[in-house]
Amino acid sequence: MEIRDPIHGPIPVTPAEAVIIDSPWLQRLRNIKQLGFSELTFPGAGHSRFLHSLGAMHLAGLAFDAALREADWLVGEQRARLRQTLRLAALCHDLGHPPLSHSSEVLLPPGAELGVPNLHQPLSTEQGSHEHYTLLFLLGSGLRDVIDRAMAPLGVQALHVAALISDEVACDPEVFHVAGRNFRGLLAALVSGELDVDRMDYLLRDSYFTGVSYGNFDVAWLIAHLCHREDDRGHLHLGLEDRALFSFDDFLLSRHHMFLMVYFHKKSVCYDQMLRRFYAEVGEVVRAPADPDAYLQFDDHALWRILRQFEAQSPWAAGILQHKPLRLVTESSPAGIPEPIAPLVERLQAAGVDHLFVTSKGALSKYHAADRGRAIYVRKKPPFGPVKWLELDRATRLFERYADHTLLTRLYVHPGNLEQVGAWLVQLRAEAATEAPLPFASGPLGDA
Repeated sequence: MEIRDPIHGPIPVTPAEAVIIDSPWLQRLRNIKQLGFSELTFPGAGHSRFLHSLGAMHLAGLAFDAALREADWLVGEQRARLRQTLRLAALCHDLGHPPLSHSSEVLLPPGAELGVPNLHQPLSTEQGSHEHYTLLFLLGSGLRDVIDRAMAPLGVQALHVAALISDEVACDPEVFHVAGRNFRGLLAALVSGELDVDRMDYLLRDSYFTGVSYGNFDVAWLIAHLCHREDDRGHLHLGLEDRALFSFDDFLLSRHHMFLMVYFHKKSVCYDQMLRRFYAEVGEVVRAPADPDAYLQFDDHALWRILRQFEAQSPWAAGILQHKPLRLVTESSPAGIPEPIAPLVERLQAAGVDHLFVTSKGALSKYHAADRGRAIYVRKKPPFGPVKWLELDRATRLFERYADHTLLTRLYVHPGNLEQVGAWLVQLRAEAATEAPLPFASGPLGDA
């Protein structure tokens, strides 16, 4: 069968994969918006985690074929088994997202309460993550049996799928050893890494549905030039032909720009913070259930029901439901003119004026070549002489140029306080200019 997708066209799906896709654990993702509140800024951005998961699965198969095209020693059942395991890991990597995706991570209980089996060591008492719920679904719910039965002919188990999603999963290492070579690092890098299919899909998809061009890059060229490198221990690493290095740079910058222009949009960030204030206000009422069966029902619809239940009592719930965000007073970034936000926050606190002070930190990359398990290598084939391999961060200067984090600092207040706070801001700007002359630009107030 095929599934028609607006990004990748027809996506082939096997009957066994269809059984898993039709299960409640995957279908739940239809009710989890990919970009949370971004739909209130970009009206087309109502796409779901379900659609993204299908796209990631499709790209995983293409990436596997490209990266291992030269591995003529990997044939038949073993090739089919590893390829299927990778496709399922990409399909299932987002299963545990809470309502509105990242907006509700604060609701998750400590990881230790989840009781995820088959881990190297129990999860800590620190707050759990959506990745932990993904592992709970794969290893501690009925989904495990569904995958094991559907994929039995290929020898693929839910445990193998989970092992590609998280290094915390204890799995027989022989599962990923074929012909004396270890595939786990390479396959895991395609699920989560600097050059993974998750990012490839969400950048193209989010760009398409938000109606912006920042996330566009040449995905076909990038995937077509994937390869692999085998080290002296028999471990396989993800590789990239140097012909595609500029495409990789473009891919990396696309993600960086999407964060600055879409994911960190001032209105979306404001709604996220309003939701957090609501959560702090109502406490345990909205805490995510640790039981996997109960968590199946914990989706966007459940959250909206809770918000409506508290609309009359909570101004935060009312503001979200009525689409009345707080107003932006000012913002500051390294690329702009400094603003006296810290002294303004002090004045607001002293006057008892309710406000949102938000910091969004963007980074080009979290890649470190020192992490040998996920190192990515660039292959150069000179006209004469042997093939040369370079670690990714030595093959491009982009990591060096964008080594610093991009910090966006914003201050929001309720509309009724905007005029007074704006006057304070103008006064503080004037005082700062007197102390150290700077060409402060006032800009519009309340542009939310």
